[in-house]
Amino acid sequence: MEYLPTNGLPIIEEHEAPPEVARVYDAIKRDMQMPAVPNMVKVLAGSQSMLEFYAKLMMDYYSHLELPEALISMIHYTIATKSNCTYCSVGNELSCRILGIDDKTLEKLVHDLGSVNPQRIQAIIDFALKVAKDPQGLVRADYDRVRDQGVSDEEILQIIIVASMSVMADILADALQIEPDSMVVEALAQMK
Repeated sequence: MEYLPTNGLPIIEEHEAPPEVARVYDAIKRDMQMPAVPNMVKVLAGSQSMLEFYAKLMMDYYSHLELPEALISMIHYTIATKSNCTYCSVGNELSCRILGIDDKTLEKLVHDLGSVNPQRIQAIIDFALKVAKDPQGLVRADYDRVRDQGVSDEEILQIIIVASMSVMADILADALQIEPDSMVVEALAQMK
């Protein structure tokens, strides 16, 4: 078994997973349509209860969202990049690229949000960033700005959940001090 050099936590690879961990790994790969288990999950496998909690949380999260997948990925990517979470930035960049989001848009999301089009996407990403960075600073005008772009109350609630989950993932990845998954890094390199 390998241990992370930065914190000494074990990383349980698929081939060494005990049966109860392997069962969760298989469910994650199947239900989330992943070819391999992400590093974050492999580290969380050091605690069976936390592994099961995280797996259930992520599967429930994605199964209940009705926002477009590309929008969810853009929110996650922007928050992760602005938070300097390398693990999440890389994973979410790959997700964005797979969904057809180009270099120019990815650059604008992080460095020039005011020029992102359509304006609805700009307003949603701006709102999500405020949720992530300064939730107590949100005022009625912030909600009204997204409503003015045709965003429903249901969508506002989902945006808040997406931003909150993004912050949680960033904290988790940074606290675990994990490196981006090699399969993600390789796939991203092939797309550039």
